[in-house]
Amino acid sequence: MQQKIVISLCLVFLIGCTPKEKPYIPQEGDLVTWKQNPQLIVKAKLGSRREHIVDTHCKRCEREFYRPEREHYLGQFPIDYVPQKFAPITQEEADSLPMPDSNRQLQFDLKLRSSDFQATDGYLPDHDDQVRVRIEGLTMDMRAENLDTYKTFLQRKEFFKKNSKFEKYGLTCYQRLEADYSFNCYGKSKEPGVSGVLLSVQTLEGSVALENKIIPIRGDSYQPDKYGGIWIQWEMNLNNWDRWQEIDSAIWHLIKKWNSAPSSQKSN
Repeated sequence: MQQKIVISLCLVFLIGCTPKEKPYIPQEGDLVTWKQNPQLIVKAKLGSRREHIVDTHCKRCEREFYRPEREHYLGQFPIDYVPQKFAPITQEEADSLPMPDSNRQLQFDLKLRSSDFQATDGYLPDHDDQVRVRIEGLTMDMRAENLDTYKTFLQRKEFFKKNSKFEKYGLTCYQRLEADYSFNCYGKSKEPGVSGVLLSVQTLEGSVALENKIIPIRGDSYQPDKYGGIWIQWEMNLNNWDRWQEIDSAIWHLIKKWNSAPSSQKSN
Protein backbone atom coordinates (compact mmCIF):
# COMPACT_ATOMS: atom_id res chain seq x y z
CA MET A 1 0.00 0.00 0.00
CA GLN A 2 2.81 2.36 0.97
CA GLN A 3 4.55 1.61 -2.34
CA LYS A 4 1.40 2.54 -4.31
CA ILE A 5 1.16 5.86 -2.46
CA VAL A 6 4.80 6.68 -3.28
CA ILE A 7 4.26 5.82 -6.98
CA SER A 8 1.09 7.97 -7.10
CA LEU A 9 2.90 10.91 -5.53
CA CYS A 10 5.71 10.56 -8.07
CA LEU A 11 3.22 10.58 -10.94
CA VAL A 12 1.50 13.71 -9.60
CA PHE A 13 4.88 15.40 -9.26
CA LEU A 14 5.90 14.48 -12.81
CA ILE A 15 2.60 15.66 -14.30
CA GLY A 16 2.80 18.93 -12.39
CA CYS A 17 6.34 19.56 -13.58
CA THR A 18 5.65 18.82 -17.24
CA PRO A 19 6.12 22.12 -19.10
CA LYS A 20 2.99 23.45 -20.77
CA GLU A 21 3.10 23.91 -24.51
CA LYS A 22 3.26 27.59 -25.38
CA PRO A 23 0.17 28.84 -27.25
CA TYR A 24 0.73 29.78 -30.89
CA ILE A 25 0.59 33.51 -31.58
CA PRO A 26 -0.68 34.27 -35.13
CA GLN A 27 1.96 35.70 -37.46
CA GLU A 28 1.91 37.89 -40.57
CA GLY A 29 0.82 35.86 -43.60
CA ASP A 30 -1.11 33.26 -41.58
CA LEU A 31 -4.53 32.30 -42.89
CA VAL A 32 -7.09 32.64 -40.11
CA THR A 33 -10.82 32.04 -39.78
CA TRP A 34 -12.26 34.10 -36.93
CA LYS A 35 -15.88 34.23 -35.85
CA GLN A 36 -17.32 37.55 -34.79
CA ASN A 37 -20.88 36.20 -34.83
CA PRO A 38 -22.72 33.62 -37.01
CA GLN A 39 -23.24 36.21 -39.80
CA LEU A 40 -19.71 37.66 -39.72
CA ILE A 41 -16.85 35.17 -39.95
CA VAL A 42 -13.67 36.61 -41.41
CA LYS A 43 -11.28 34.46 -43.39
CA ALA A 44 -8.13 36.39 -44.17
CA LYS A 45 -4.37 36.44 -44.49
CA LEU A 46 -2.97 38.44 -41.61
CA GLY A 47 -1.21 41.71 -42.30
CA SER A 48 1.71 43.29 -40.43
CA ARG A 49 1.71 42.70 -36.68
CA ARG A 50 1.56 45.39 -34.03
CA GLU A 51 3.90 45.77 -31.09
CA HIS A 52 2.64 45.33 -27.55
CA ILE A 53 3.00 48.26 -25.15
CA VAL A 54 3.65 46.79 -21.72
CA ASP A 55 1.34 48.09 -18.98
CA THR A 56 3.94 49.17 -16.41
CA HIS A 57 1.27 50.73 -14.17
CA CYS A 58 -0.60 47.45 -13.62
CA LYS A 59 1.62 44.38 -13.56
CA ARG A 60 -1.31 42.16 -12.63
CA CYS A 61 -3.30 43.42 -15.66
CA GLU A 62 -0.34 42.66 -17.88
CA ARG A 63 0.14 39.20 -16.42
CA GLU A 64 -3.51 38.12 -16.34
CA PHE A 65 -5.15 39.87 -19.29
CA TYR A 66 -2.57 40.14 -22.05
CA ARG A 67 -3.32 37.12 -24.25
CA PRO A 68 -1.93 37.73 -27.77
CA GLU A 69 -2.89 34.21 -28.89
CA ARG A 70 -6.57 35.11 -28.41
CA GLU A 71 -6.53 38.52 -30.09
CA HIS A 72 -8.42 38.91 -33.34
CA TYR A 73 -6.14 41.56 -34.81
CA LEU A 74 -6.07 41.30 -38.60
CA GLY A 75 -3.18 43.67 -39.27
CA GLN A 76 -2.40 47.10 -40.67
CA PHE A 77 -3.30 47.74 -44.31
CA PRO A 78 -3.28 50.60 -46.84
CA ILE A 79 -6.59 52.44 -47.19
CA ASP A 80 -7.00 50.97 -50.71
CA TYR A 81 -6.09 47.39 -49.72
CA VAL A 82 -7.95 44.69 -51.65
CA PRO A 83 -7.90 41.39 -49.71
CA GLN A 84 -8.18 37.95 -51.22
CA LYS A 85 -11.76 36.71 -51.24
CA PHE A 86 -12.33 33.16 -50.00
CA ALA A 87 -15.35 30.95 -50.58
CA PRO A 88 -17.89 30.77 -47.73
CA ILE A 89 -17.14 28.11 -45.14
CA THR A 90 -19.57 25.29 -44.38
CA GLN A 91 -22.26 25.60 -41.74
CA GLU A 92 -20.62 22.76 -39.82
CA GLU A 93 -17.31 24.64 -39.67
CA ALA A 94 -19.08 27.87 -38.72
CA ASP A 95 -20.87 26.16 -35.81
CA SER A 96 -17.58 24.72 -34.53
CA LEU A 97 -15.79 28.08 -34.30
CA PRO A 98 -15.69 29.78 -30.88
CA MET A 99 -17.05 33.25 -30.29
CA PRO A 100 -14.38 35.88 -29.49
CA ASP A 101 -13.49 37.08 -26.02
CA SER A 102 -15.55 40.16 -25.16
CA ASN A 103 -12.43 42.35 -24.97
CA ARG A 104 -10.62 40.74 -27.94
CA GLN A 105 -13.01 41.17 -30.85
CA LEU A 106 -12.08 42.05 -34.43
CA GLN A 107 -9.53 44.81 -34.90
CA PHE A 108 -7.41 46.18 -37.73
CA ASP A 109 -5.63 49.39 -38.69
CA LEU A 110 -5.60 51.40 -41.91
CA LYS A 111 -2.85 53.63 -43.30
CA LEU A 112 -4.09 56.74 -45.12
CA ARG A 113 -0.79 57.44 -46.86
CA SER A 114 2.48 55.62 -47.55
CA SER A 115 4.02 56.66 -44.24
CA ASP A 116 6.33 54.11 -42.62
CA PHE A 117 5.51 53.49 -38.96
CA GLN A 118 5.00 50.60 -36.54
CA ALA A 119 1.49 49.85 -35.26
CA THR A 120 1.11 49.22 -31.51
CA ASP A 121 -1.70 48.36 -29.11
CA GLY A 122 -1.22 51.59 -27.12
CA TYR A 123 -4.05 53.89 -26.10
CA LEU A 124 -3.69 56.41 -28.96
CA PRO A 125 -3.10 56.06 -32.70
CA ASP A 126 0.60 55.65 -33.47
CA HIS A 127 0.76 58.14 -36.35
CA ASP A 128 -1.38 60.89 -37.81
CA ASP A 129 -1.91 58.75 -40.95
CA GLN A 130 -3.31 55.80 -39.00
CA VAL A 131 -6.94 54.74 -38.50
CA ARG A 132 -7.59 52.19 -35.75
CA VAL A 133 -10.72 50.08 -36.24
CA ARG A 134 -12.61 47.85 -33.80
CA ILE A 135 -15.71 45.78 -34.52
CA GLU A 136 -17.89 44.71 -31.61
CA GLY A 137 -21.38 43.41 -31.02
CA LEU A 138 -24.20 45.79 -30.13
CA THR A 139 -24.99 46.14 -26.45
CA MET A 140 -28.22 44.68 -25.06
CA ASP A 141 -29.70 48.19 -24.73
CA MET A 142 -28.88 48.99 -28.35
CA ARG A 143 -30.56 45.79 -29.51
CA ALA A 144 -33.61 46.34 -27.32
CA GLU A 145 -34.12 49.85 -28.74
CA ASN A 146 -33.07 48.81 -32.27
CA LEU A 147 -30.64 51.73 -32.31
CA ASP A 148 -28.78 52.65 -35.47
CA THR A 149 -26.35 55.52 -35.97
CA TYR A 150 -28.90 58.17 -36.88
CA LYS A 151 -31.22 57.35 -33.95
CA THR A 152 -28.23 57.57 -31.62
CA PHE A 153 -27.32 60.98 -33.06
CA LEU A 154 -30.87 62.24 -32.44
CA GLN A 155 -30.76 60.97 -28.85
CA ARG A 156 -27.67 63.10 -28.17
CA LYS A 157 -29.27 66.35 -29.30
CA GLU A 158 -30.17 67.21 -25.72
CA PHE A 159 -26.42 67.65 -25.09
CA PHE A 160 -25.96 70.10 -28.00
CA LYS A 161 -25.84 73.89 -27.70
CA LYS A 162 -28.80 75.64 -29.28
CA ASN A 163 -28.17 77.38 -32.60
CA SER A 164 -24.73 75.74 -32.91
CA LYS A 165 -25.46 73.72 -36.03
CA PHE A 166 -22.97 73.91 -38.92
CA GLU A 167 -22.00 71.87 -41.99
CA LYS A 168 -18.45 70.62 -42.59
CA TYR A 169 -17.05 68.03 -45.04
CA GLY A 170 -20.55 66.75 -45.79
CA LEU A 171 -21.31 66.37 -42.07
CA THR A 172 -24.00 67.97 -39.93
CA CYS A 173 -22.34 69.09 -36.70
CA TYR A 174 -23.36 70.55 -33.35
CA GLN A 175 -21.27 72.03 -30.55
CA ARG A 176 -21.61 70.11 -27.30
CA LEU A 177 -22.71 71.78 -24.07
CA GLU A 178 -19.65 70.89 -22.00
CA ALA A 179 -16.98 72.59 -24.14
CA ASP A 180 -16.60 75.02 -27.01
CA TYR A 181 -14.05 72.72 -28.67
CA SER A 182 -16.16 69.52 -28.57
CA PHE A 183 -18.55 68.54 -31.36
CA ASN A 184 -20.78 65.70 -32.52
CA CYS A 185 -21.29 65.25 -36.26
CA TYR A 186 -23.42 62.95 -38.37
CA GLY A 187 -22.80 61.97 -41.97
CA LYS A 188 -24.54 59.59 -44.35
CA SER A 189 -22.66 56.52 -45.48
CA LYS A 190 -22.21 55.53 -49.12
CA GLU A 191 -22.52 51.87 -48.14
CA PRO A 192 -25.97 50.42 -49.01
CA GLY A 193 -28.00 49.58 -45.92
CA VAL A 194 -25.77 51.60 -43.57
CA SER A 195 -27.40 54.56 -41.85
CA GLY A 196 -24.27 56.64 -41.39
CA VAL A 197 -21.39 57.62 -39.15
CA LEU A 198 -21.42 59.52 -35.86
CA LEU A 199 -18.21 61.47 -35.25
CA SER A 200 -17.02 62.77 -31.88
CA VAL A 201 -14.59 65.60 -32.56
CA GLN A 202 -12.28 67.51 -30.26
CA THR A 203 -10.42 70.40 -31.84
CA LEU A 204 -6.88 71.59 -31.12
CA GLU A 205 -7.87 74.03 -28.37
CA GLY A 206 -8.94 71.18 -26.09
CA SER A 207 -6.13 68.81 -26.98
CA VAL A 208 -2.82 70.64 -26.67
CA ALA A 209 -1.68 68.37 -23.83
CA LEU A 210 -2.18 65.08 -25.67
CA GLU A 211 0.86 62.87 -26.29
CA ASN A 212 2.44 62.65 -29.75
CA LYS A 213 0.23 65.55 -30.88
CA ILE A 214 -2.42 63.01 -31.94
CA ILE A 215 -5.80 64.73 -31.67
CA PRO A 216 -8.28 61.87 -32.05
CA ILE A 217 -11.59 61.89 -33.85
CA ARG A 218 -13.79 58.92 -32.99
CA GLY A 219 -16.21 57.41 -35.48
CA ASP A 220 -19.10 55.14 -34.48
CA SER A 221 -21.47 53.19 -36.69
CA TYR A 222 -24.29 51.21 -35.06
CA GLN A 223 -25.86 48.75 -37.50
CA PRO A 224 -28.51 46.36 -36.12
CA ASP A 225 -29.37 45.03 -39.58
CA LYS A 226 -25.86 44.33 -40.90
CA TYR A 227 -23.84 41.16 -40.21
CA GLY A 228 -25.92 40.09 -37.24
CA GLY A 229 -25.75 43.51 -35.61
CA ILE A 230 -22.35 45.17 -35.26
CA TRP A 231 -20.85 48.31 -33.74
CA ILE A 232 -17.92 49.72 -35.70
CA GLN A 233 -15.60 52.05 -33.79
CA TRP A 234 -12.62 53.84 -35.29
CA GLU A 235 -10.11 56.53 -34.41
CA MET A 236 -8.10 58.87 -36.59
CA ASN A 237 -6.24 62.13 -36.22
CA LEU A 238 -7.99 65.50 -36.53
CA ASN A 239 -6.02 66.45 -39.64
CA ASN A 240 -7.86 63.70 -41.57
CA TRP A 241 -11.35 64.93 -40.68
CA ASP A 242 -12.17 65.50 -44.36
CA ARG A 243 -11.51 61.81 -45.19
CA TRP A 244 -14.20 60.35 -42.92
CA GLN A 245 -16.37 59.06 -45.79
CA GLU A 246 -13.43 57.42 -47.56
CA ILE A 247 -12.55 55.64 -44.30
CA ASP A 248 -16.13 54.52 -43.73
CA SER A 249 -16.32 53.07 -47.26
CA ALA A 250 -12.97 51.28 -46.88
CA ILE A 251 -14.05 49.62 -43.63
CA TRP A 252 -17.28 48.27 -45.12
CA HIS A 253 -15.45 47.12 -48.26
CA LEU A 254 -12.96 45.11 -46.20
CA ILE A 255 -15.65 43.53 -44.02
CA LYS A 256 -17.54 42.39 -47.12
CA LYS A 257 -14.41 40.93 -48.71
CA TRP A 258 -13.27 39.17 -45.55
CA ASN A 259 -16.65 37.75 -44.60
CA SER A 260 -16.84 34.02 -45.33
CA ALA A 261 -19.84 33.10 -43.17
CA PRO A 262 -22.20 30.59 -44.82
CA SER A 263 -24.84 33.35 -45.07
CA SER A 264 -22.43 35.49 -47.16
CA GLN A 265 -23.09 33.16 -50.12
CA LYS A 266 -26.47 34.82 -50.57
CA SER A 267 -25.05 38.36 -50.69
CA ASN A 268 -22.20 37.67 -53.13
